[in-house]
Amino acid sequence: MPNSTNTSFNTLSVDSLSGAAKTYLTKEGLDELNGMTSTSIEGVRLFRHPHGSKKQPLLYQSGIIIMLQGTKCLYVNDHEIEYKKGDYIVFGVPLPAQCAATPDEDDCILGLVIDVPPSLLTELSHWQEDKSSCSSASMFTVSQQSMNQNLFEVTLRLIETLGNSHKANALGAGFVREIIYNIVNGPAGHILVGLTENGHYARIANALKIIHNNYSTKLNVDSLAQQVNMSVSGFHRAFRDVVLDSPVQYIKKFRLSKARELISSGYRVVDAAEAVGYKSLSQFSREFKRYYQFTPVKDRHITT
Repeated sequence: MPNSTNTSFNTLSVDSLSGAAKTYLTKEGLDELNGMTSTSIEGVRLFRHPHGSKKQPLLYQSGIIIMLQGTKCLYVNDHEIEYKKGDYIVFGVPLPAQCAATPDEDDCILGLVIDVPPSLLTELSHWQEDKSSCSSASMFTVSQQSMNQNLFEVTLRLIETLGNSHKANALGAGFVREIIYNIVNGPAGHILVGLTENGHYARIANALKIIHNNYSTKLNVDSLAQQVNMSVSGFHRAFRDVVLDSPVQYIKKFRLSKARELISSGYRVVDAAEAVGYKSLSQFSREFKRYYQFTPVKDRHITT
């Protein structure tokens, strides 16, 4: 399991975060939002879902998620990670996983998503106060933690700024910087700082970038290992440590996730399959159904 802490955070304090987020959504005419919306601050998004959802496959992007209402449960093979109101979760690399969500006692599921620009991460990594925490940490690319007072305060300032374009333009990037700084120097810091170093974790992250940029082509695991200067056996072992999956399974799940995005945007099933690298439509349909528990044709009807 990844490092985590479940120290309780004042519920009333967290409610002030969700209250500020709802005020912003209402001002933008998005108080009935069902999904994700961008904001005027680059790399900052809000999500809202009026109801819970059963366990289903998703592709998580790298970055930070701060839960403002409700609870989500992440499943990666035999690992189960719960993150609830007042928690944050950090993803070092994109990760195919399964997720279930429930609003609990709240009226909806609500959260904040913050991207971590590589250049900013490289800079802030130099200011990590406890470098030793990275050397002994797990390589698994996910860490769930509870917010502390510093992180709460800057997150509140960020959300309150969203409704004022002048303040957002003048101060937003600084608040994002402070949030990332706090997380770099918190118990999940190794998830981000490790990406800037030259260890196995960073090398696997580089291999994942190659996969993400070339998933529609034929990918050879031995070649991936060679490109990141690792032995094949060491690459397989480290890859599983980082994402809890083999390279072949990760590539398959990533391709299926991308295909579903294309189908949702209006692609024909055969075109989506070809676009993500499948040569056989029957194989694509079989693997899609095994992963999502419904056929790509049915998914196209649902999403259109």
